[in-house]
Amino acid sequence: MLEGRIPGYHADRMLETVKRFRANWMRYHRPEDVNQLLRLFPAVHLPRGFMLDYLPIGGVETGWIFPFARREMITSGESAIPPSLAAIERDRLAGKRGSGELLRLEVEHLYRHLTHEPTATGLFEYAFFISELWATKSASKARDWLDLDPIFTKRQFDAVVREAKQVLRVIRPETCDPLARMAPTGGGVVEFIVYQGAAWKRIFRLRVSVEVDGSVRREPGELLANLG
Repeated sequence: MLEGRIPGYHADRMLETVKRFRANWMRYHRPEDVNQLLRLFPAVHLPRGFMLDYLPIGGVETGWIFPFARREMITSGESAIPPSLAAIERDRLAGKRGSGELLRLEVEHLYRHLTHEPTATGLFEYAFFISELWATKSASKARDWLDLDPIFTKRQFDAVVREAKQVLRVIRPETCDPLARMAPTGGGVVEFIVYQGAAWKRIFRLRVSVEVDGSVRREPGELLANLG
């Protein structure tokens, strides 16, 4: 695998724009919200003439969205929702969350349309964007992502440790710059440091695998600090 690091200052600037988007996402209407999010990741692209849209699933408090790509121009009488999605009742779609059948729909209607620059930064932005996209207006279903605070500089790492009421273990990293490993056949792995508060209170490396089909899977990696 080819690998490279993303400068922490670049990742941190990107994170700040994402935080501002999160704070204001309820002010955006569909589908401007998800397209505004995409604009925050310049290394991630849709084909010319395409845009993002989504199906709202469930209510405001417990709901989530199913994002998809579609043509910007819709002819008179044509639905913006792809027929294979429109044919599925929202309740049935909600019941498929996390299933292989839903993944097939994700690949068909979203991932296959998205590309990223063939660089470490491109892979990192793609992994971050997909995680953030599925969390948009889906707070009740995306706490595993939204409750993580990325750490991209040593100063941020030290600040989290310094403010902890209890420090049981700390391994200070040599660098907090995100790392991206790009597979020659497509996809790869992105790793960056995150702080998980609430009941956990720990700092660890988050491993984000980008599959060849464009899907993304997250899992915890090395524990760097136990703060409670």
